[in-house]
Amino acid sequence: MLKKWRILESRQIVEKKEPYRAFEDKIVRALYLERKVMMEKFGKEEQYQSRIQLVVYLVSCLENFLREIFKKALDENVIKFEEIKKLKKLNDLRFKIEDIKEIKENKIGLSEIIIEEMNFQDFRDIAWLGDVLNVPKNFEIIATKKTKRFHFPELVKKKPGKLLEKELTRFIIRNFGASFILPKEKEKFVRMINTIQKMIYIRHKIVHKAKLEKMDNWESLAYSMATVQLAFFIKESYQLEKEKISLKP
Repeated sequence: MLKKWRILESRQIVEKKEPYRAFEDKIVRALYLERKVMMEKFGKEEQYQSRIQLVVYLVSCLENFLREIFKKALDENVIKFEEIKKLKKLNDLRFKIEDIKEIKENKIGLSEIIIEEMNFQDFRDIAWLGDVLNVPKNFEIIATKKTKRFHFPELVKKKPGKLLEKELTRFIIRNFGASFILPKEKEKFVRMINTIQKMIYIRHKIVHKAKLEKMDNWESLAYSMATVQLAFFIKESYQLEKEKISLKP
């Protein structure tokens, strides 16, 4: 069944920025607010509520980022159609003649149809995307890649007040999430993946069972950093795979 209204609605809220930069900006805002709650020394329950809302938001940020990367990778042939055909839920798709008419009239692309069948709040779909983008094969290249360091002293000179606080949050994300504290051993990478799986499970309990999770500050930070690290691995692997295509004769 064609999910026309969702496709057209998605077109209205497309990010203007590059997907990873848009993702990073959202994480900065969320973690900045969570840090503010912690520093204001609210009561335990208020802090728990802040952290569970952070977890819900982190999963949503990751989902949106993965949707955008998936669409780009499919449109650019980084993800081959042969891989898409292996997904049973996509092979079960059926369209009526009216749907075909809607597709033509609204110039709906293949990636727009397929993305509405994916669920990047389900770890199985997240793992599938990581596999087709060859994250396991590209792991070592990404983990050991040297990137430009984000210098703390420069922030102090350039950013006053609230802007400085947000840039310090960005400093934490870039240095303790991506790219300098990335897992460099497979065991640590697996631990990062397990952290993401646990976060998704907790988000499910929060959203569908209204569960109050008693979450410590270090846990919310661990979920934030693991989310950033996974997105960074996906983004870097997508770029590596895209470069391979451009080098083909």
